[in-house]
Amino acid sequence: MHISPPEVFQFTISNQTYSVTMSIIMQWVIMAVIIALVLLLTRNLGKIPSKRQTVIEMFVNMFNKLIGENLGESYKKRFVPFIGTLGIFIGFMNLTGLIGFAPSTRDINVTATLAIIAAVVINGTAIIRNGMGGYLHGLTKPFAFILPMNIIEKVTVPLSLCLRLFINMLVGVIFMELTYMALGYFAFIIPIPLHFFFDLFVALIQTYVFVMLTVVFTKTSVEE
Repeated sequence: MHISPPEVFQFTISNQTYSVTMSIIMQWVIMAVIIALVLLLTRNLGKIPSKRQTVIEMFVNMFNKLIGENLGESYKKRFVPFIGTLGIFIGFMNLTGLIGFAPSTRDINVTATLAIIAAVVINGTAIIRNGMGGYLHGLTKPFAFILPMNIIEKVTVPLSLCLRLFINMLVGVIFMELTYMALGYFAFIIPIPLHFFFDLFVALIQTYVFVMLTVVFTKTSVEE
């Protein structure tokens, strides 16, 4: 059983060796698939929507509603593309277990990067909305003496996003590998319900949780 993603190849730049793992390869593939799907699905869009366009508009409206209800209508133009891309990308990564590949989100390096990106957007949005002075002043609310606690909270937000996604996806991978090891020759039928739970249900739930928490933390940060 391999918990860490396997290394595929290495390359050297300026005497520094870099490892490319399966997690990175899968992300490249997923990005290529998403780009190809976007180009194909958004061709020949018209005022009278086809079935394909109707499905696309349903997804767009879902993200519009999510942002509009939590952050306000003024945030749609800037925030929907980010949240939509984030949700689709994480969703694709989480669902790769359905085709026999361990999800890239079982790699803490991947979830940490996603969490850092989310944290930059969360705090950057608050700074743009309130100004640097208002953002720093918000760290002293409701009382100045809890400034250290508010600073710690800013650190724990990306940590929470990172570990929540990483641990849930890693547990699923470990559990499925242990199941296959234990069942041996009988593993071709029994794990199907487990795949449905871990590789589909948990994968989609964790995608939603990461996206929703990013929106909620942004709303909280802006209001402070």
